[in-house]
Amino acid sequence: MNAHHRPPLHMSPVDILLSDVAIRIQLSQTDYNKAVTRYETMQEWIDRPASPLAGLVARMYAQGSMATGSTVAQNSDADEYDIDVMAELNIRDDTPADVVLDALFDAIRGEPGSRYYDMTVRHTRCVCVRYADGMHIDITPAVLIPSLQQRTSWIFHHKQDAPNEPSHRLLANPYGLADYFNGRTPVERDFASFYEQRSLAYDRMVEARAYGEPVPDQQPAYRKSRALISLQLLKRWRNVLFEKPARGKLRRPPSVLLSKLVADHAGMSSSLSEELHIQAKAILDRLLVEKSLGYLIHEVNPRCTGDVLTD
Repeated sequence: MNAHHRPPLHMSPVDILLSDVAIRIQLSQTDYNKAVTRYETMQEWIDRPASPLAGLVARMYAQGSMATGSTVAQNSDADEYDIDVMAELNIRDDTPADVVLDALFDAIRGEPGSRYYDMTVRHTRCVCVRYADGMHIDITPAVLIPSLQQRTSWIFHHKQDAPNEPSHRLLANPYGLADYFNGRTPVERDFASFYEQRSLAYDRMVEARAYGEPVPDQQPAYRKSRALISLQLLKRWRNVLFEKPARGKLRRPPSVLLSKLVADHAGMSSSLSEELHIQAKAILDRLLVEKSLGYLIHEVNPRCTGDVLTD
């Protein structure tokens, strides 16, 4: 290792090994750029003249892992990675949930023979577009609530296969949650520089994930904090565990919950291995306490308490 790639003094061999594992689970710059291009194309498609939502798309923005930089690459050929997007619509906020979701589904699916016709699936709160390469984009329709904190919105719940379950709308602010996470996990200069340079060296070595210019207004793909990398390592381990047949019928812990818990305990370490240990122990302790009390874990968005992350 040359001087340019020398780790900070507080990094142990375990920290370097963990960094190298994290490097190998990153979403490549090529796949990241592809995801960004796809959701930008989707906004134009939903707003096209023939769409039932033409002229009604105020903006679309990333939420979840794309907004925090915590997306991880596929674990296997059978695995998928999802890009979560909010579609803010200029419609009445009392529009029935099924009408909103059906309109978004029709806008994306289009006419028979159109590009997304056989790729579009309507879910309970979003519409999903599945691509042949394993990526899928989940697009959640939302209506902004101007009187509440920035980008707090109504989202809509309607389950097609449960006609007796009432439709309703829910408060959500994924923009605020991402801002909370990013604010509590700032990059540490020495570690981030080391990690970025080592990542780029790995890309050049394998030649399969060529580095490109970052998407405008985005952080360079590999400039990350220890807490963020710990979150990615935890998500990958979760994905590996839940591919096992024994867990096939269990619901995997959602990424949004892991993100919130990691943000809560960020900034209390001086190395990557210590950060990962602190984060894993904090999550385990929380789950064990809730289990001992006979409770389901309950967590809300700190930027919008009506946005329940564990509903």
